[in-house]
Parts: sequence; C-alpha cells; structure tokens
Amino acid sequence: LQNNEIFYLMENIQKLIGTKHPIVQFGAQTLLGSTGTFKVQGLIALLLAQILNASSHSTLLLRDHTGILPKQRRLVEVCEMISTAFFLHDNIVSLDKVKLDARPNIQKGNKLSLLFGDYFLATACSQLATMENPSVVNSVSRAIAHNVEGRFWLETIDPSAPPTLDDLLNYCSLRHGALLSSCCYSAALLSGLGIDTALSLQKFGDYVGQAIHLKSEIFATETSNIGSESLSSYPYIAAVRYLHEQGKIDLIDPISGLNEEKVKKIINLGYGLDLTAEQCEVYCNKALESLKQLNSNDKLTQNLAKVVMDIKSAKPVYTA
Repeated sequence: LQNNEIFYLMENIQKLIGTKHPIVQFGAQTLLGSTGTFKVQGLIALLLAQILNASSHSTLLLRDHTGILPKQRRLVEVCEMISTAFFLHDNIVSLDKVKLDARPNIQKGNKLSLLFGDYFLATACSQLATMENPSVVNSVSRAIAHNVEGRFWLETIDPSAPPTLDDLLNYCSLRHGALLSSCCYSAALLSGLGIDTALSLQKFGDYVGQAIHLKSEIFATETSNIGSESLSSYPYIAAVRYLHEQGKIDLIDPISGLNEEKVKKIINLGYGLDLTAEQCEVYCNKALESLKQLNSNDKLTQNLAKVVMDIKSAKPVYTA
C-alpha cells in the first residue's frame, strides 16, 4: 500500500514539471540549495542562540558541540516548518488564470501544496508541544496567529484605495517579522536570560524579519519578478503615495489596466525602490541597536551584526 501511494505521488509530481507551479520551484530550491527567507532567518536564530548560551553558565552542560541547546535547535526547526507551511499555502495558483488544458496538473499541484503545508504546520505544532515550555509555546502560537491575521488583512485591501504605509508596515510586522521575533524571544528564554533581554531580542527579530522582506521586494522588482502581489508591496505603495503627494497621480488611476511595465514605471517614478531601501536601513539600524543590549563584542556577535549590515546594504538598481 505504501509503495503504491509513493508511486502515485511521484507520478503526479512528474506531471507538474514544466507547469511552472510554485511547488516545483520550492522543491528544486530545497533540494539544490537556496537562500530562501526562512532559511536565512533560521541561521540568524541559531547564531543568536550561540551568542546567548556563551554568556549563560546555566546552560553549559546542556549545549551540543556547536554551543546550541537541543530545545533551541528544535525551536528553529519548528519555526522553519511553520514558514515553509505558510509559503506552500501562499502559492496556491488560481485556476482562473490557467489555460484549460493545464488546469488538471495545476490543480494537483495546488492539492500537494495544501497537503504538504498542512503536514508541516501540524508537525511543527506537535514538536512545539513537546518542548514543555508554556512561554515558548505561547510566543510561537501568537506568531502563527499574527501571520494568519496578516494574510487576512491582505485580502481586505481595496484596489481603488491603496493602504497607508503605516498599515503596510504593520502588515509586514505581522506576516514577516512575527515568527523570527518569536524565535529570538524564545531562544533567550531557553537560555535562562531575563525578560528584559528577551524582549529586546524580540524587537531585534521583528526588525530583521521585516528588513529581509523589504530586501526581497527590492530584488523582486530588480529582476522583473513582478506579479499581482506587487500591488501590495512596499515599493509600489510607497511610490503611489509619493506621486499622489506631489500631485502627479490620482490614487485610483494606477489601478486600472496595470501590467508589469506600468507597475515598474510607477515604482521608478515615485522612487519606490529608494524609499524601500531607506525603510530597510531604518529597520537594520534598529536591529543593531537592539543587539547592543547583549553587551557582548565577541566574534559571534560581530558575525551577527555583519549579517544585519549585509541586509542593510541592499541598494535599488533601476532598469529601463
């Protein structure tokens, strides 16, 4: 029975190759290596755990050879599974945009995305429960709720009334900062550090998570990877708001008949990439300030600060 099910699954996956379904790209990145957002965030959390444990004598006998507690490593794995689950659920393809002859295979891809996403989320929640730490469970659970809240907010956007930048940044915090924020906060608790340090690192994770997302939006625009989600991206909304303040555009005008070329033109005319890079820099500076609360200047802390500086260095590249 198991062999038959595996064969059926492999047969459906083979049919997906060439359909450009997001789940195929995800599988290739997972197998061949990638610098996906959730992997970057996981590495940041692990590096932070090393720093925290180095200053905590109470965890000395519990660390592994890399200086990380088993529960901290499990925490990062849980957060990565949650990120993966949301990524898969986000990439359900609308059949309305697919040709009739391609719909059966795309529909199978959607089912696989939904199934795998549910599996990762269920496994993450099960692993989270085994940590037997109410504060950690509560923190990660809130992050999941915030992530879902952000997704529902995105569905309520009226195309004829773009959100304010403050609303967009709040969405960015819910959807892209909450999970890393919770992971950093929980890692500090597992190291036995005080609540003040944990709250400071919670802010650190939120700032870094949002900065990573803004950087990814800059790269998406630079590489012409502009889709329907660009209408809720920071570069686009910032550009529309800027042009509206300058009296050069009506908020409703850009919405009608949008295509990739028009979206990119609005972003460039309204300095959308510059404004996004500036906001990314603001978050990175705040993250570095939060990191100073550790009162540590060892090599590990310097490496973590360097990661934040690398995120900060994102610069827009305009294309014709």
